[in-house]
Amino acid sequence: MAVLVNGIDHLVIRVRDLDASEALYRKLGFALTPRGFHAGRGSANHTAPMQGGNYFELLHLPSGGDADFFPDREGPVALALAPADSLTLYAELGALGYDVEPPRDLSRPVHLPEGVREARFLNASFPQIAPETVRWFACQHLTRDLVFRPEWQSHANGAERLVEAIVVHPSPVELRTTYTKLFGEAVQYDRDSLVIKLGEDEVGFVSPGAFQARFSVPLPVDLSKGWFAGAVFRVGSLEQAAGVLSRAGVNFSRTPAGSIVVPPSEAAGALLEFVALS
Repeated sequence: MAVLVNGIDHLVIRVRDLDASEALYRKLGFALTPRGFHAGRGSANHTAPMQGGNYFELLHLPSGGDADFFPDREGPVALALAPADSLTLYAELGALGYDVEPPRDLSRPVHLPEGVREARFLNASFPQIAPETVRWFACQHLTRDLVFRPEWQSHANGAERLVEAIVVHPSPVELRTTYTKLFGEAVQYDRDSLVIKLGEDEVGFVSPGAFQARFSVPLPVDLSKGWFAGAVFRVGSLEQAAGVLSRAGVNFSRTPAGSIVVPPSEAAGALLEFVALS
């Protein structure tokens, strides 16, 4: 038995300065939603919905409360998966022997030309599992039309979908038992990587050597707890993405495969890779 999820719903990028991060990600060619404030939580965000049906979130948290749920660092801190529904996922986790909190409601106002509406979500927690630098949960959209509006899904850099989350771990194979219990046959692994296939998306845990063979990006000194490095975005045209970044004066590089890589120093602690998939 394994939990049923349909793919990646969104990536959470925790930021220290939401104003500066908003400006930075617009410079990177992303269209961002107006600022949202989560009811009763004190947190604020901007999201970047994509035509492919998922998004990333720039999230600022006050001290205490939800801040304790996420790792205390700037950059990627959590991955939200897309469940069939959160109540079913909660039951599936219980059947696997995990004691997790029941799904909880979350809401935030959405300011639209026709007035203010309330976007609502039902989030289900995953158990706390290794590595500690990644928190997992599931996000069920109860008002999907308020999150994925057409005017917010056209990005100058051509981003269409977030297709992979990348985590560096000293020994990915050590995670095999934990993730196979949760995701079953969706997990593939070898000595240098463990990949979870979730619909058209992937979560990849890679060794430091495999990461450096793929990216020319420095690694943190301490990898004992892993490093949630960043994400891969599918774009319609690499030339379009490169043009936007070049005109904005953003430092980027090319991988041996030809994809575009923006280092964490240019994106509030998140590595961003742009790929063109046929």
